[in-house]
Amino acid sequence: MASIPTPSALQGSALVLLLTLLVRLFLRKPAAPLPPGPNAIPLLGNLAPPDPFRVLGKRWADEYGDIMTFRVMGVPILVVNTRKAAAELLEKRTASTGGRTHQVMCDELCGLASDPLRTNDLSLHRQYRRLFNLVLGPRTASAAWPLQVRETRRAALEILESPSQHMEHLRRAIAAIAFELVYGLKIKSYSDPMVRLANLGIRRFETIIKPGSWIVDIIPQLRHLPDWFPGAGFLRIGKEYKADYFATRTLPYEQVKRELAEGTAKPCLAVTLIEEEEKEKCGEDVIKWVGSGVYSGGADSSAAALQTFLAAMLLYPSVQAKAQAELDNIIGREYPPTLEDRERLPYCTALVSEVLRWQPVTPVALPHCMLKDEIYNGYLLPKGTTILANVWAMTRDERDFPNADEFQPERWLAEDGKLKEDVPGRKISLAFGFGRRICPGYHLAEANIFAGAVAILWSAVLSKPEGVEIEWVEGFGPQRPKDFKLEVRPRWDGAIEALRASLGE
Repeated sequence: MASIPTPSALQGSALVLLLTLLVRLFLRKPAAPLPPGPNAIPLLGNLAPPDPFRVLGKRWADEYGDIMTFRVMGVPILVVNTRKAAAELLEKRTASTGGRTHQVMCDELCGLASDPLRTNDLSLHRQYRRLFNLVLGPRTASAAWPLQVRETRRAALEILESPSQHMEHLRRAIAAIAFELVYGLKIKSYSDPMVRLANLGIRRFETIIKPGSWIVDIIPQLRHLPDWFPGAGFLRIGKEYKADYFATRTLPYEQVKRELAEGTAKPCLAVTLIEEEEKEKCGEDVIKWVGSGVYSGGADSSAAALQTFLAAMLLYPSVQAKAQAELDNIIGREYPPTLEDRERLPYCTALVSEVLRWQPVTPVALPHCMLKDEIYNGYLLPKGTTILANVWAMTRDERDFPNADEFQPERWLAEDGKLKEDVPGRKISLAFGFGRRICPGYHLAEANIFAGAVAILWSAVLSKPEGVEIEWVEGFGPQRPKDFKLEVRPRWDGAIEALRASLGE
C-alpha cells in the first residue's frame, strides 16, 4: 500500500513517541534475549515488512532456523519458520499464542475488533466456533456437497464454453456457493453488488492488517487526532472502511429477514442462526459477523487455490494426464464425479493436497499474538508480541518436501497408490492456520477445491499457449496466479453435453 504523506509536525510528534518507546525497550532487563533476526537499522530494525515476502522469508528461515525476530520501526515481530516450532508454539502452547494482535487501524478505526478472524474475546471466539460448526463442522459440512458440486460443474462448463474468462468463472462459482450456503441467495455473476462489496472488504483487509503499514498502529495516540488534522488521512480511511464493512454484514442479513417474514427464505446458515438466536439469544450482531465471516474467511482463498490448480495443470501436463486416467478408471465418462467419490480417488485427493502445499494461499498466516511470556529454546517471546507463521518456508523445507519447488502429488501417496497416513505435519494443510485460530471452514474449502478440480479434469484438457508465462500475485493476502491465458477443449465428444445434463440443463 502506498505510504501516507505526513507533515513535519506529525512526524516530529511520532518520532518523539517512538524514541520514548525505544528507550523504555532498551532499559528493560529481560529474563532472556529475543530470538535473533534480520534487523538492518540499529534500534529501528526495518522501516516496513518485506513485500513480497516469499523469497526473502525462505532465505531468513534457512539462516535463523526455527524462530526469529524482525523489527518494524522498533516494534518486534516474531516469525515462526518451521513446522517443528509451529507445532510447539502455535499448537501445543495455543493458550499463550492464540491471540490476535490489537491493531488500532483494523480493530478500532475500521471496526473489526469483533470479527471472527480478529476477536480476542475468548467467550465470543467460542461462540463463533460453535455457530460455525452448525454448518461447517466435520459432521455437517457434507450437507453443502450438492451445492458445491453443482456450482463447480457449472464453472467447468463455463470454462469449456468461454475459456478466456476462466478466472471469473471460478470466482463466480465460489461466491455462489458461499452466498447460497450462508444467505440462500442465488449469485449469477461475480459482479453482483453484494459480492463486489464483500470482495472490496477482503482486498482492504489485506492492507489494514499488514504489520507496520499504518503509523497509528505504531503510535496509537494518533487515533485521538481530529480527522481534519494534516496527515491524519488514516482516520478518514477508517471511517469509510468501517461503513462499508457494516454494509457487507448487514445488507444480505436484512434480505434474509425480509424473506423470512414473507415466507420465501431458503434453508441457509443465516436462517439457522436466526432460529438459534430465538432459542439461545446469541444476538443479531453475532449472526451478522458469522455470516460475513464464512465468505471473507474462505471464498477468496478457495478461488485462489483453484486458480493455482489451473496453473499447475498447464505447467505439469503429466500430472493432469495421471489424474484423468484415475477418473476414467474409477468414474468413467457417463456421469461426472461427486464429493462422495473422494475416497476412491487417491491421486486426485493428493493433487489437491499438493496444490495447497506447492503454492500456499497464505504464504504468511494471519498474525497471532503472545498472550503471556514464553521461553522457547532459551529465547524470550514477550507478551503482546505479534507472531507471523512463515508458511512459505515450511512448505519449502527440503527435509519434509524434497524437490519442494516441483508439483508432485506422489509425495502424498504410498507405494501402493493409497494416501499416506504419515504425511509431514498435520493432515490439515498448513494453509488453514494453527491452533485455536485454525480456519473453521477448512472442510468446506477443501471440498470446494476438490469438486472444482475433478469437474474440470473429468471434462476438459487444459494446455498452455505458446509464450504464456505463469506469474504470481505476492503479498500478505491470498496468493494466486496473475491472470493468464489457457487453451481448453473437451476431453471427448459429448463431454459438454454430459456436464450440462448433470446440471439438469
